[in-house]
Amino acid sequence: MAKGSVRKKGKKWYYRFYIEDESGNRIQKEFPGTESKAETESLLRKAMEDYDNKKFIAKNENVTLSDMFDMWVVEELKPGSLSNGTVMAYQATVRRIKQHPVGKRKLRSVTADHLQAFIFSLFKTGRSL
Repeated sequence: MAKGSVRKKGKKWYYRFYIEDESGNRIQKEFPGTESKAETESLLRKAMEDYDNKKFIAKNENVTLSDMFDMWVVEELKPGSLSNGTVMAYQATVRRIKQHPVGKRKLRSVTADHLQAFIFSLFKTGRSL
């Protein structure tokens, strides 16, 4: 089982635990919790359980832009302290990116030209991010 702990920074509690990266090294991941220590400990237990069940380790060469945004939504966006409207707006933007061909490209191969083509396609259709 993963090993973890909680700590307080300012008014907010954070939880962290060790995971194995693709080369087998143990690295520490930290995530924002809540203002309650008990709730943050609960988030830590759930995160460690999820990690133990899935053992998901993304290899850099296989991650697409869509995969990266999915990980961002799960790991950074939802546990944060943003308003529901902001979270929904970010998720809508992620859905638009995933519908475009650039979302299917491997992260290593995405260039500024690919991103520029995506922006131009938004202007062409009259949609905004």
